[in-house]
Amino acid sequence: MKQFILPASFDGSSSVLLDEKETHYLKNVLRVKVGAELKCTASDGFVWRGIVSRFDGEGCTLELFPAGTDAEKDACTGSQGTQVILYQSLIKGKNMDLIIRQAVEAGVAKVVPVETEYSQIRLKDFKNEKPERWQRIIKEAMQQSGTSIHTAVETMIKVDDIPPVSPHETALFFHQSPMDRKSIHQYLEGNFKKVSLFVGPEGGLSRKDIEILEAKGFKPVYLGENILRAETAALYATAIVKNLILEKETWRSI
Repeated sequence: MKQFILPASFDGSSSVLLDEKETHYLKNVLRVKVGAELKCTASDGFVWRGIVSRFDGEGCTLELFPAGTDAEKDACTGSQGTQVILYQSLIKGKNMDLIIRQAVEAGVAKVVPVETEYSQIRLKDFKNEKPERWQRIIKEAMQQSGTSIHTAVETMIKVDDIPPVSPHETALFFHQSPMDRKSIHQYLEGNFKKVSLFVGPEGGLSRKDIEILEAKGFKPVYLGENILRAETAALYATAIVKNLILEKETWRSI
């Protein structure tokens, strides 16, 4: 079923009047008609069953019916199953936008931009409008992909400020040199509530970055001899981990 993200102002009413931009998306992008049913997701992760009751000029009215059980709501917020967190070293604007879009499509629960020693840009150089743009990207990617996970982009931090790995978490950093101690399957074979992934910048991770990450409990993973762009590495690493989690019961039983 097609997904529509309800406006942030939605207050739980039985109907909502959409503005011109939202109406354009429904009518011309999703190409829905009056009477069409949509999966509608609110900002709190609750799922509603929406029915287009009318297009009126430049607006549209959606009638809403509760459809989100507690289990569905938990799935939307990432509180059930394995939550994937992506710590991404800061890279230049459009490439960071791409990483966030792909993270949403892949079902990452949280993206945390991080300043490392070789980061292309620094925290002080980031513009204030970026978080607003990222929220637009998240909404677009959620509607396009149909994911039920509300990806959050956290406040930017330095690598030193990453929290230590908890007992119910496994954490991996993806490195440009082979220094693996285990296979990625071995790192993921336990029952974890959270998997944290760290992807470095174009210039890779410095010795200092690696020491900090290892001290916090992150384990190294080597992605092969090909040198990947940072935005490619982020999607590649996330896809591997998400797929292994999805098929864990199959490969763990072999």
